[in-house]
Amino acid sequence: MKTPKHIYRSLLGALILAAGACTDDNTSDLRLDGDTRVEAISVNGYDGDIDHSARAISLSVATDVNLAELTVDAITLSPGAVCDYPAGTRFDGSLPRAIHVTNGDVYTDYTITVKHDNVEFTSFIINGEYTGTIDNNARTVLVFVPLDADLTAMQATFTVNDGTSVTPESGSLLDFSLPVVFTAVNRTATVEYTVTVIRDEMSQAPKAFIGNAASVDALGDEAGAACRWMLDNVPNSRYVAIQEIIDGSVLLDDFKMVWCHFDWTDWPGQLWDSRDQFNSYWLRGGSILASRDGARYINDVWRIARDQQSPNNMFGGESSETLTYALGFTVTGHEDHAIYDGIGIDADGRILLLDKGCANTGRTLQWGVDWEPYGSMLGWEERTGAKALASGHDFDINRVTIAEFEPYEALKGFTTGTVITIGTPAYEWYDRNGAANPYRDNIIALTKNAINYLCK
Repeated sequence: MKTPKHIYRSLLGALILAAGACTDDNTSDLRLDGDTRVEAISVNGYDGDIDHSARAISLSVATDVNLAELTVDAITLSPGAVCDYPAGTRFDGSLPRAIHVTNGDVYTDYTITVKHDNVEFTSFIINGEYTGTIDNNARTVLVFVPLDADLTAMQATFTVNDGTSVTPESGSLLDFSLPVVFTAVNRTATVEYTVTVIRDEMSQAPKAFIGNAASVDALGDEAGAACRWMLDNVPNSRYVAIQEIIDGSVLLDDFKMVWCHFDWTDWPGQLWDSRDQFNSYWLRGGSILASRDGARYINDVWRIARDQQSPNNMFGGESSETLTYALGFTVTGHEDHAIYDGIGIDADGRILLLDKGCANTGRTLQWGVDWEPYGSMLGWEERTGAKALASGHDFDINRVTIAEFEPYEALKGFTTGTVITIGTPAYEWYDRNGAANPYRDNIIALTKNAINYLCK
């Protein structure tokens, strides 16, 4: 349908008249020249800290103040401005609130956040090289040091949040043969932190647990259980979200080894977007422990396996069942490998990880080396570039459940890292039914050995 020409002419005339009107009188009734700043504010007798660029107001109040029942004592605004939180306003400050400031036809919103006085440790280091794991909720610090360290005279250096003082002070030489209590004070908040130093055989090299969630608490049950164990028991370890790798806020090259323990539902997820970072990390000498569905990524995602294929026999994981027999894996010709140090091998050549009565999902990632295109163990080794460290629960040399990709010179001046994959269904961290498991120490020992081995 075409628009009649006379309508176009009418519109054009209206625009010309409007333009002429503007040239005759360009004044406006809008008031746009006023400032809308919160210059000062006091709540329950405490002055706010104002960040004008962020439009944020923060207050720390005594620990006995009820955050749900606060009162604005006084508020100072730019000349001529008004707000919806004048003096005398009562409000619930248990959550951040918006203060709407207007001046004529201009407005600005400030966010006011009220918290109790608090103390937090932000770093803790023993003897300048052993980094502590800080839990500001539990008020604890855990530090691992070498087996030959002298616990009776160790220097503790730390940092805390602004306004906090601590006794003993940072730089003190202390006896950590027993846990030491540090008292931290910030105005009305007084909190005791317990610092425990443990002599351990674990490597002090920096390590990371890689996850597909923003925080440890957001991980799935299986990955979360493994990650919490690592953070609590492995020195100089931290959690890294895959998104941090993608956006470059964390560099994999900062770690000697990384542990990827994924669930079957994670595939492929964000790891596809970080494929180049992982491949570069490995090519330049970074080592990887890839357990459970982490083993899948040695294919064309990370490009580690020579044939760039995942294990060709993957199943289980959808649900769990109670084991009617103890479950483990069989060591296949590499009993002297470092990952088996100190672990008992039973009469059938097996290492047991889960006892009967434990719940298990049966998630398995293994290679059938006698299947096409491999045809044999030799064919599998040649095609993948790996060596078999373990088979299934019942001895079957043709089912590889633990494998190692050894280093080789891939780039001029660079040698690849070592990669160990663990795909046995017995390797599960999450306790689903609370059954006693006398073999859990074997899971821990296997993991500690693998981490130490990859940190060499």
